[in-house]
Amino acid sequence: PSVGFSYLEKFGLSTLVSTKNAINGNHDVVQSLALGGLTNGITNLEITAAYATIANGGNYIKPVFYSEVYDHEGNLLIDNREPEKTRVISEQTAWLLTSAMHDVVTGGTGSGANSYTGMYTAGKTGTTSGDFDNWFCGYNPYYTASIWLGNDENITYSPGSIKCYMWRDIMDQVIEKKGLDTSATFEMPDGIV
Repeated sequence: PSVGFSYLEKFGLSTLVSTKNAINGNHDVVQSLALGGLTNGITNLEITAAYATIANGGNYIKPVFYSEVYDHEGNLLIDNREPEKTRVISEQTAWLLTSAMHDVVTGGTGSGANSYTGMYTAGKTGTTSGDFDNWFCGYNPYYTASIWLGNDENITYSPGSIKCYMWRDIMDQVIEKKGLDTSATFEMPDGIV
């Protein structure tokens, strides 16, 4: 569990509770961490950034809400166009995860997210105990996005594949409007046997 915990820290999760900061004995350095059992949950932004790390070949890029800011005279004040990358996992591991999650979209629980455009898509569904939270987190060679359905009161909510259909419909519109190359894929790195 401690190795998994340290990886999640590298993937940018800020809601983790360490053994040093345990709340009433509860912390996230436990076996259920592998299934998403987090004391304080996760934000949509952070889970999307974690999946983007895999899509980026194993490089974590801290999310930003803007790429550039100019003053009234057109001078560049803030430039986030070339973000800092931090290697979290190897290119080979990222490609293998992408390949496995592509199967989720082409024939598994995330098949509703499979793009009508034919764009290579990878992703994963997720559901909490009691069906309180329902996720689809996915990516293609251009974009990463996550859909969360649920509510703050932990009331059972069983939307089925709606989260996948929403993700697909949003991505397909982006692909079409941007005129993206639908034959793009993730190139297999050297070292895969």
